[in-house]
Amino acid sequence: MKASRQLILLSGVLSLALGACSKKPDVKASVSELEKAFPTAAAPAPVQPQPAAPTAVTQADANDLVKSALTAARANDYASGVIALQAVQVKPGVTADQVMAVQRAKQAMVAELQRRAVNGDQQALAQLKAIERTRSQ
Repeated sequence: MKASRQLILLSGVLSLALGACSKKPDVKASVSELEKAFPTAAAPAPVQPQPAAPTAVTQADANDLVKSALTAARANDYASGVIALQAVQVKPGVTADQVMAVQRAKQAMVAELQRRAVNGDQQALAQLKAIERTRSQ
């Protein structure tokens, strides 16, 4: 009786673990995570910009790129979003958590484009080719 209980518990844990590993990347969830990682990019721009210190300028550049990626993702222009996020990853001042959020967002957008392309969406295929061109330059 005790062994069967342990076997049931073990199979339940394994099914949960395997289910979590096979989860497809979700664009909306990854965009939300990106907004949390870059809160100033998700916030509306201030009315009166203030002069910034040099380290804040590089972070502002990253925030601007994330802002354009978020705008593109909301418009289903995933190629522009991925291309902007590729540039964010190499900006100085970006934290490890931010890089991970950027990577997950890129992965979700590319996965969505691949899913659409497999189903015959020519626009998705063109967007994937645009992303590939930026990687090969």
